[in-house]
Order: sequence, then structure tokens, then C-alpha cells
Amino acid sequence: MSAFRQALTLELRHLRHDHWDLAGLTLVPGILIFIVAAIFWQGPMRQLPLAIVDSDGSTASRAVIRALDASPLVHLTGLYSSEVDAVRAVRAGNVMGFVHIPAGLGESVARHREPVVRILYNGSFLSAGGQVSRAAAEAIREAIPEIAANQLMNHAVPASRVRRLAVEATPLGNAPSSFEWFLGLLIFPAVLHLVAACVCAMAIGRELREGSLSDWASASGRVAPALVGKMLPYVAAISLWGIVWLLYLTLARGWRIEGSLPLIALGQTLFYAATAAIAALLVAVTRETATALSASAVYAGSALAYSGATLPLNGANAFAHIWSNVLPLTHYIALQMGEVSGQSVAAMVAPAMTLAAYVVIAWGGSVALIMARIRRA
Repeated sequence: MSAFRQALTLELRHLRHDHWDLAGLTLVPGILIFIVAAIFWQGPMRQLPLAIVDSDGSTASRAVIRALDASPLVHLTGLYSSEVDAVRAVRAGNVMGFVHIPAGLGESVARHREPVVRILYNGSFLSAGGQVSRAAAEAIREAIPEIAANQLMNHAVPASRVRRLAVEATPLGNAPSSFEWFLGLLIFPAVLHLVAACVCAMAIGRELREGSLSDWASASGRVAPALVGKMLPYVAAISLWGIVWLLYLTLARGWRIEGSLPLIALGQTLFYAATAAIAALLVAVTRETATALSASAVYAGSALAYSGATLPLNGANAFAHIWSNVLPLTHYIALQMGEVSGQSVAAMVAPAMTLAAYVVIAWGGSVALIMARIRRA
């Protein structure tokens, strides 16, 4: 029996009898799919808490409040007498922001002035705060015609004097307001990356004997094919879960990939193979399962934040740029998002070659370290 087949058979036999390790490949990713899908099921944000500070108390301010209340993104939670109280509510986390309606709103509109309706939101929550601010601004603009119409009879203002607000929205990428498509494509590969790093480190770490893999390597025969056979079930299982997630987003939820789904699946396999190779290298270097797991959690857990996909790296220091380029997730996301947006196949060559280099270098390094310890033993 070849070393590859022997290692693969032994690993499958272990997974069949060890329910905890088997759950790491089956039950845990399934639960994570359910959790991530449930988080983004709604798609766009809705019913974000917003407060009102009404210094006007007229039909004009009531028109603004009705427009805000009609917005599906806004949920009016309270009326405050002053901005001080409203700011206190924002800092306490009770509301995401508040709208201050100035005194004399209707009068200002009727007399061709430009009243300032202030929208203040919690800048600590950039996405949610920006969303509620834009929704409130749109609702206020929609209330302007009603306010103007109510003031015409009272002040005999000619219709030509009432200016309409022109609103122009130009999306620059990431056009859908739904967070499911954009964040779903990023978060679940990052979650599977962390799962793969941990289960692969545990799988190879089980073979440590007195801080060395030499006994396992000697029993396996040839180290290189044995290592491939041992890691294959984990790479295959995690890659299949990645494909399940892509099919869920495209077939079940109706999102569209402009490029090639098979190419993304191929890129995922390379990505998780690179993760497995890095896990094997960490175990071979540290010779401790716990240390290898800790290192895996550090690099895989921080990968999404440093990938440049959610938080921009513009203006970041040299360490952030170097760390981003070192992480395999950065290059997989470049490959995936390029295919999602319909870039040419040539654009995926560079990230695919980088992922392949991770596989070759990390896998080759782990084999070299194990062989060196065998010779010393």
C-alpha cells in the first residue's frame, strides 16, 4: 500500500471513530453556515433606532416625523426635549442617532429660506450610522413638498417661489444595499479559513510523539505523499462547504456571479490546501499542538481585517501592508471578487499562482523539517 493511500485510509478511519474530529468537519461548518445565513438573511439594515428633538412643534415638524416613521430603515424610539438628552441616549446605545428639527421650519420653507435640519449619528458604528443618516435625509427631503403645500395658503407664497430639492445618487461599486452579498462572500470564507487552520493543525498534531513527527513519518514510509493523504479529507471537506455556501448565495438567495463559479471553486481548493500546508508547517516548526493552534488562530483570525476587503489599508503603516500580503486570504479574496465582478480569467492568474506558492513552500518546508528530524533521530 502506498504512503498516500495508507495515510488517507488511516485518517478516514480515525474520523469514522472520533466523533469530535468528525464534527469539526461536518457539524461545526454546518452550524456556522446557519449562523452566517441567519445574520444576513434580512439583507439590508432595517428598523435602526432613531430619536427626534423637535424644537418646532408645528405641522411642518409633524410632516417630517411622519416621513421618518414611514422609512423602513428607521424606527423612531423617542422624542427628546433637547440635544443634550438625545446625545446622552446615543452614548448609552439606546439610539443610533437623532434628528433635530429647528424652530420655524415651516416659516423658513415658506419664506424661501434654507432651514437646517440636523442629523447626528453615532460615528462609532460607521455602516449603521451612515445608513440611518442617509435614510433620515431622504425622508426629510420627501417631506419638503408637503411642508411647502401646507404653507402656501397660510402665507400666499407663489408656487414658483417654492424650490424642489434635486437628489442624485450615483453608486460607485457595491451597488446593492444588501449586506448579504458583499459580506457573505467575505465572512464565510474567512470563517472556513479559521476552521481549516485549526482542524488541520489538530490532525497533524495528533501524530506528535515527544515533540517530533519522526515516528509517524517513519511508519508512513514516504513523508510527502503521506502528508498529502493525511490532509486530503480536511481540504476536501472544507472546500465542499465553501461550494455549498456559494450555491446557497447564488441558487437559494438569487445573487449573481458575473464570472466563473468553477474557477472560484478551484481557487477555494487552492486556498484551503494552502491553509492545510501552513498548519502542517506550524506543527513541524513549533512541535506543539497548542502553540500551532494559537498561531493558527492569530493569523487566520486576523486575516479578514487585514485583507483590505472590509477595512481599507490606505494610509496604513508598512507592517499592515506586509502582513496583508503575507496572508493567503488576501489573495483568495482578490481571486474571488475578481470572478464575482466578471474580470477576465487573466486577472486571477496572479492570486492563483500566489496561493499555489503557499502550498508548495509551506508543504515543502514541513516535509523538509520532518525529514531532517528523521535523519537526526
